[in-house]
Amino acid sequence: MVFMGTYSYGQVTDLPLETYAYDTNYIVNYGNLLAVRVVAPRRLYDFRLKNRQTGDLIKYRPNLQTAFGLGFTYRWLALDVVFNPKWNKKKTAKYGETREFNLKGTLYLKKYMLDVLLSSYKGMHMANARDFNLLWDSQYPYRPDIRSSNFALSFTIPSNYKKYSPKTTIQLDGKMKKSAGSVMYISTLYAYSLKADSTIVPAGLAASFSPYAAITKMNMLHLQQSVGYAYTFIHQNFFLTLSAFPGVSLAMGTVRSDAGKYNPVNLNFILSSKNSLGYNTRRWYAGMYFIYRYQNDKLTDDLALNYNLGEWRLFIAYRLHAPYILHAVIPK
Repeated sequence: MVFMGTYSYGQVTDLPLETYAYDTNYIVNYGNLLAVRVVAPRRLYDFRLKNRQTGDLIKYRPNLQTAFGLGFTYRWLALDVVFNPKWNKKKTAKYGETREFNLKGTLYLKKYMLDVLLSSYKGMHMANARDFNLLWDSQYPYRPDIRSSNFALSFTIPSNYKKYSPKTTIQLDGKMKKSAGSVMYISTLYAYSLKADSTIVPAGLAASFSPYAAITKMNMLHLQQSVGYAYTFIHQNFFLTLSAFPGVSLAMGTVRSDAGKYNPVNLNFILSSKNSLGYNTRRWYAGMYFIYRYQNDKLTDDLALNYNLGEWRLFIAYRLHAPYILHAVIPK
C-alpha cells in the first residue's frame, strides 16, 4: 500500500477504533459512501544552520516537486497512492537529485487522534548561496551526501469534540454543517537526524561560524507540548479551516563536528498548523490543505539549527455508493 523511494511515496490514514455521539446539528458523516479522489501534493522542507550572534545562516533544501496520485475513503479506511516522477528535468539540473521517502498515518481513537510521520531526504542544495556571493555554473551548490530524517508521533485531544471534528475538517469523511472550533492539546515525540560525509559548512564560509558548526552527524530527541485552537468557517457548501498550535520542546541529543562531540540540552519554541479551504457537498468535495511545522534547536550559545516541514495538497473527489465487495472487505 505504500510506495517508497526516489520517485514515489504513499499515505495510509484513518483507522478508528471507536466512534462517539457527536452533535448532528454540526457534523454529518458520509462514511457509508465511497469517496474517490485525485490528489496533487507538494512537500516542503528545509533546515538552517544559524550563527545566533551575527545572524548568518546556511539554508539547505531538497529538490521536491509536485506529485500526483489517486485515493479513496470508505468507512474507517482511507488510502492515497502518490507518485513523484520528477518530470521537470530543468529543476533537477538546477537543484540536483533528491532521494525521498515519506510515510504518514493517522489513527483515530474515539474522540482523539494519533499521528505518525516518517520522512527522509538525501541530496540537498544550498538554497541561499547568493547571500554569500557564492558562484556556481548552472546548478546550485549541491551536496549529494547530506541526508536528514524526521520521525514524529503526536497525540491530539480536542476539547469540543461533539461539535468539532478534526477528522471531518481535514480528512473530509463528512461535512461540518455549522461554523465551530475547538481548543486542542498536542503531545509529540519527535526525533531528528542529520548525516554528511564532511562538514555541512562550505569551506569558504567556515570563518562565519564557530568550529562547532562544522557538523557531520547529529541526532536529536524532542519531548513537545502544544496548546492551540482550530476553527472552521462554514458558508453554505464552502469551508475554511485555520489553526495554530504554539508550544515548547525539550530537546536533547548528540552532535559530532570537526571541533569534537557535544551534547546539547535545551528548551525551545515550536509551532505547527493545519489549514484547509474548499467546497464540500454530499457528492463532491474539492479544495486544498496546508500543514506546517517549525522546530528550532539551540545547539550552543552562538549556534542554532531550525527546520521547517510542511505540505500543500490539492484534491478533488466524488462520493458514490460503494460496491458490494467493499462491504465485505471493509466492515464497519
